[in-house]
Amino acid sequence: MMELPKKPSGDLKGYSCVSCRQRKVRCDRRAPCMNCTKAERQCDFVAPVRGKRKRTKPPRETLHARLKRYEEMLRAYGAKIEPNDGDDGSDSETESQSLNTPASSDGAVSIVKTDRDDHMPPKFIMKEGASRYYDRYGWRLFQHPESTTHFSEPAEEDVNDIEDGLMFEPERGDKVMDLTKYHLPLPLISKLKEFFIDRVDPMMKFLHLPTFWVALNNSLQNPDRIPKSLEALIFSFYLVSICSLKEDEARELFDVELSVLLYRYRTATRQALVNARFLSTANLMTLQAFSIFIICVRDIYRCDTLFVLSGVAIRLARKMGLHRDGTFLGLPPFETEMRRRLWWHIAHIDFRTADVMGTKPSPEISTADTKHPINVEDSELYPGMTALPEDHHGITGISLAIIKCEMLASLCKCAATRPIDLRWEMLYSPDISLATKDSVIDEVEDHMEKKYLRHCDPLKPFHTFLSIMVRSAVCKMRLFAHNLRQIAPRYPATQKDHDIAFDNAMKLLEYAGMVQGGHMGLDKYLWQIGTSYCWNTMLYLLMELRCRKFGPEIDKAWKLIGVVFARAPQVFSEFTGSVYVALGKWTLEVWDAHVEASKAEGLPDPVPPEYIHAIRDYQNSKLPETPVEEKKANPKPVAWPPTTYDKASYVDFLDVGYSEPHNFPNLSSFDTDPNQWLQWEQLVADQSTFT
Repeated sequence: MMELPKKPSGDLKGYSCVSCRQRKVRCDRRAPCMNCTKAERQCDFVAPVRGKRKRTKPPRETLHARLKRYEEMLRAYGAKIEPNDGDDGSDSETESQSLNTPASSDGAVSIVKTDRDDHMPPKFIMKEGASRYYDRYGWRLFQHPESTTHFSEPAEEDVNDIEDGLMFEPERGDKVMDLTKYHLPLPLISKLKEFFIDRVDPMMKFLHLPTFWVALNNSLQNPDRIPKSLEALIFSFYLVSICSLKEDEARELFDVELSVLLYRYRTATRQALVNARFLSTANLMTLQAFSIFIICVRDIYRCDTLFVLSGVAIRLARKMGLHRDGTFLGLPPFETEMRRRLWWHIAHIDFRTADVMGTKPSPEISTADTKHPINVEDSELYPGMTALPEDHHGITGISLAIIKCEMLASLCKCAATRPIDLRWEMLYSPDISLATKDSVIDEVEDHMEKKYLRHCDPLKPFHTFLSIMVRSAVCKMRLFAHNLRQIAPRYPATQKDHDIAFDNAMKLLEYAGMVQGGHMGLDKYLWQIGTSYCWNTMLYLLMELRCRKFGPEIDKAWKLIGVVFARAPQVFSEFTGSVYVALGKWTLEVWDAHVEASKAEGLPDPVPPEYIHAIRDYQNSKLPETPVEEKKANPKPVAWPPTTYDKASYVDFLDVGYSEPHNFPNLSSFDTDPNQWLQWEQLVADQSTFT
């Protein structure tokens, strides 16, 4: 084949002709080109215009510019941003520092600490109901990828592969649940709402029921799309309302046993909390749900587990900035007040669990600057309000919660030298004079009388219950300040100290009997009342009875002890029984001394109460020398407690835990050995439920 002669390379164009470019064929770049010559078309060479190359990545935004943009967004929502005196507004300096920052092997950026870092002011961020508080908002925030706060709802696929479930004690048949089928119909929820208002709401006032009720009704129209945080709060509402029911009420409403119902919604609430990722949450609703859950499991979780859970709640609250009052953070009045309520509720839970455990509560309780809630009704609060209403004098729905705050504040006065050591045992401290303690207690009693007690209506059950709680707290403070534990090691107790301890121990047991006995329907609040305080009070009363042999007050004391023992079995049947065995031994010890004193005075022998026979027969059945056959032939008596209590629980309860009463020391050992008090506290903590 004959080749065409090639033109000199200098005649070739540097680009294809227009026709070849449009047809996307190879051009020989001659003028005219071969393709155009064959097709008999005009061959034009026009230099192509190349467009600018698009950037594949957006320009990198500096950290300083990003923070500035976020601050502008927060200002648009009304947040007040504190100015940073150390900020010179230079983007170039921040960018140069970030670009020269070395990266670690795992890709995380390690920021070198500068002098400016120590002077960074605290920072508060709030977005879509979630909040985050930083004590130091600077380079430290970006040191680790894990430090980033997630304000959005957790992804569905991550729910079952997270660590939140490890915080709960295991229950039988634990498995992942589809929560949509556990929602209740609205007519049944409305009935639960009535129980909630009557029995639950006065006890913990951090859930604004009018707002929550609207959110609940709107969300149940489409249960599959409820936000995880709201879902957790709804199920905690179900659970706490069911906890307040009695057996017959649960059977009437749900046609199932109360224990089955509690298990069902306890596990559902656990699942809802795990779904909401409560351990890493920044959402206030999730924290509310978790706080309610802690209250609902106080009867089935060990006290040390509750102590850990309350610590988790405190840390979450601190992370959200609840330890700072909303007025300092620039929050609206409604949000400020609701955050105050939740913070002090969590603080009280942590304080009480620490008290039962015999340890210190979280230091945040005494170092926070969150103000106490105001004494107003829920109907006076609403989102969007521009100012808080005036504080009322008298009883409102939140009065009991405020009283708890004020009691903690009074203990802070006793703990002025050691503010982080906030607990009832501060009233034992030898560093504080008895006169100072009495002055603080008198001031508390006078304040409670003027602000609350004089406004109580004895015909209203909640007013009566509040009055009992206030008077019980004052009695407990006096008992702690004047008991032999803190007096005897330093100087002999006076008769006045003995009288104060005896009188207040009697009053405490009387108040407990009024509530547990259902006086004026007060038994509806029993779901929130623990029992551990009774056992300390019993010990103090028995110690005082050793010094008192005759008189109507002595007879009254023995009757009160019988009331406590009669109501103990249904509580203790789930625990070790050690506290009962110890108190039983000491009760017989004091009773025998009472009988001997009567004989010495030539008086007839006192008639022993039925519980004295029950304890003595039980202890005789546990003597080592008693043959097994004799034990079986002579079972423990069941004639006491009275028939209104569960006899089977009482008998079962006597069979668990320590079974040798002789292992416990005599009551007189508390006078000479301070370690006996510590061992007793540990015994109560191991056995107690949350108070």
